[in-house]
Amino acid sequence: MSFLKDRLKGLLNKTPKIFWLCILIGLLGACAEKTSEEFMQEARAFIEAGDSQSAVVALKNAVQQAPRDPSPRFQLGKLYLKQKNFESAEKELSRALELGYASKDVIPMLAQALQRTGANVALAELDYAEAELTSAEKLEVGFRQIQSFVQLEQNLKAEELITELLLLDSNTVYRGLIEGYRLVLDREFETALEKAKSMYERAPLNRDVLSFTARMYMITGDPENAANIYEDYIRVAPDDIEAKFALASMLVEQRQTARAEVYIDELRAISENNPLLNQLKSVVRAAAEDYQGAKEFSEMAIAGGRADPSLRLIAGLASYQLAEYEEAVGHLSLIASILPDNHPGLRILAASQLQANMGDDAGEILARVNNLDSNDASLFSRAGYELLQSGDTEAAKKIIEQADKISETAEDLTRLGVLKLSIDDIGGVVDLESAVTKSPESITAKTTLASAYLATGQLDKAIEFAKQWQNDEPNSVDGFLLESEILQRQGDYLGAKRLINNARALNPNNVGVLVSALRVAMREENFDQAIAATNALLEQDAGNMTGLAALYAIKSREDKGAEAIDSIKSVFDADPSNQNLALLFGRVQLSEGQTAEAVETFSTINADRKAPLALWPMKGLALLQNKQDDEARVHYNTWAELYPNQQNAVLGQLLLADNDREYALGARLADEFLERKDNVQVKLMQSYFKVMSGKPGEAKEILAVMDPRYLQLPFVRGVNARIAIAEGRASEGLEDAKASYENNQNTNNLFVLVQAFDASNLAGETVRLLTQHVERFENDIAARMLLAERKIASNPDVAIINYEKILERSPSNFVVLNNIAYLHMEKGNLDIAFGYAEKAYEIEPDNVATADTYAQILFKQGKYEEAVEAYNRVMSEEVKNEEIFLNYIEALLKNGSVVIAQRRLGDLPLTLPESKTRLDALKNEYNL
Repeated sequence: MSFLKDRLKGLLNKTPKIFWLCILIGLLGACAEKTSEEFMQEARAFIEAGDSQSAVVALKNAVQQAPRDPSPRFQLGKLYLKQKNFESAEKELSRALELGYASKDVIPMLAQALQRTGANVALAELDYAEAELTSAEKLEVGFRQIQSFVQLEQNLKAEELITELLLLDSNTVYRGLIEGYRLVLDREFETALEKAKSMYERAPLNRDVLSFTARMYMITGDPENAANIYEDYIRVAPDDIEAKFALASMLVEQRQTARAEVYIDELRAISENNPLLNQLKSVVRAAAEDYQGAKEFSEMAIAGGRADPSLRLIAGLASYQLAEYEEAVGHLSLIASILPDNHPGLRILAASQLQANMGDDAGEILARVNNLDSNDASLFSRAGYELLQSGDTEAAKKIIEQADKISETAEDLTRLGVLKLSIDDIGGVVDLESAVTKSPESITAKTTLASAYLATGQLDKAIEFAKQWQNDEPNSVDGFLLESEILQRQGDYLGAKRLINNARALNPNNVGVLVSALRVAMREENFDQAIAATNALLEQDAGNMTGLAALYAIKSREDKGAEAIDSIKSVFDADPSNQNLALLFGRVQLSEGQTAEAVETFSTINADRKAPLALWPMKGLALLQNKQDDEARVHYNTWAELYPNQQNAVLGQLLLADNDREYALGARLADEFLERKDNVQVKLMQSYFKVMSGKPGEAKEILAVMDPRYLQLPFVRGVNARIAIAEGRASEGLEDAKASYENNQNTNNLFVLVQAFDASNLAGETVRLLTQHVERFENDIAARMLLAERKIASNPDVAIINYEKILERSPSNFVVLNNIAYLHMEKGNLDIAFGYAEKAYEIEPDNVATADTYAQILFKQGKYEEAVEAYNRVMSEEVKNEEIFLNYIEALLKNGSVVIAQRRLGDLPLTLPESKTRLDALKNEYNL
């Protein structure tokens, strides 16, 4: 109990007694309801005690008790104004004025509240003419009203009010500010600034003076002084959010980012998701080289709806600095079209695209950059390399031309030389020579130059260079190995081995020495020595690609390729992430016919832009050989998407489209590729797909503008033969069809030639061609079926032989089963015929031809009821074949179903003379 007494005593000492008296009385249940005046007295007590929040509560209670009494509203508005709660202040003061509170007391405060809330219309309409204001008060209220007129673009009213106010006799700072506004309206800004400065000296803490002075500095083009004044202003008016925003923006523009960040952080504490604030924050973080922060704040601003391109630029730059290249590309590519040529952002975008393996796109961007210097050499060289890799040689050449102008260092010249040699520009050797001259100690430059000499066949220069290398670095094996390689190419194996021995004496375990020894043994076809050299090399470097490849080559000669594969597999299993090993392992698996295994090996490499380019053709081949057409289709589509300019990618797509007989798709794929890049091979394929998709006219147009030398290619002659057939001129395409087939004896070309022979009335040539073709290609089922079909009438036995061969490979081919059954039936071999027909019928019981052959054999065997059952399953109004229809009628008659037969006779009017003759015979036989 004593603790409670002590607590109450402490509280009573700190709290106005009138308040605690009321509470204590209330606790006893004896406190009567207070009046408005009592609440106002209570509020005054709270104000004296410095408790403004409790004072607000008391005044609100007073207003509630006497809602039409202006006094508590005036006091509440006054208190709100002091608390800088301007909206609430404006509301209560306006109501107090309406209820009759003295205007001379209310209007100065109400004008201030209206100004601070931006209620320009209300402030402009504020009438204070009858208010008993002093001249100083009228000038202050009038100044605020002038500001509202200017904000509302009512300059004429502002000028009228200025003239009126300047007649008042008072020398306050507001008179000076009003004079300043007149100068602004007269566009005498420099004079207005001088007026503002004088007001500032007079009243350096007046917020209106500070605000006006800062604006004058801004208008007259002095943002630095404007910012300084704004900082003074904010110290006086820390609640002015708009001013703080303006100051932060100004400081950022002036690159005073550290000063700006103080205000930005204060504002973000109020509204952390404000997009403009986050944009400003991203700028200051980027200036501080805090790229993680710059990226986060710029992306927050973008997510908040800011569409300023500078945000994308900051986000892209920051992502690049953080090595998040794909994100950098994502941001910068969205603004690349609006960036001016040569903008630094284009370089950053291109560099990001190269890092993200998007070399094609980088080439397009760098084409817009021409204000180059030596710092750009690496960027352009890399872009040229990527364009070559993606297959866009023409674009690569343009980039290489640019790199040629700015490459100065040995490193840049080495890259440039390699690039030029990649496009068969022999000038690359000169660049490599310059690189070695600039940096004679660079092993990379020397090795690259040596390779270039060898690649271009400049062996004299290579020998001279090797000798010089030996003289300059007598303890290095490289010069000796280079000369050894040259002698090997010249056939001087003895001299080559002597140089290898010299190198071995310097460094016996050097991998390059061991590789050279292996090469000379392989070239001499001394396989015993080669296997010894291979073993020595692999003992030193188990994963050496040259050694593993040589091991497979040597073992394959002895029909022991599987042993080499096992060795390569063990190395690969120990290092499954090694992409070069995976490529070698998959390649040898393909060579051994292990296509499924090769597919599995190639699948260890992710099929993306980081994959070695050699993966794409090898994996595509493995998938096709393993008959994984769906997977191959996905593979080639991915390849073409990643490298849209690579010829082999689209050729793979076209091959699959041809296999699937998707000729319209093939034509579209060719069209799309040729829109990006001119390519003869794809253009020829385009003509093929055009004619195959029923557009021979477009195919002719394509070939009409081709270089005449291409028109004699067998493939093109095949296209011309197809065009002739499509246009009804098959006989005219005979010679072209022959040329195409002789070059590539596939089924498609065979059928084109057959059509040309048939149109030329050379049926004997057709049969001879088909016979020769199936003898050469025993497994060509389509060709054999065509031959058998041609032999049905002239030589049924030959037809049967061919059908039987087809059934060996395709035992469920119901067409062949049906045809061979029919031929045996015609020969009277009913038991044999029934066996084939029954299988065909089981496979396709709803096929009219299959059911007819099956029923006919049953009929001939005297099984009329079973024959009718087979017919009943398929006979409908859609069956228009008169022979089959009469076979059905005869089966009904033989089965004793005469009434049904008579009724069904009306289902199909007969038109053929032989059909009518047969029907008459049936009517006579059965007395119909």
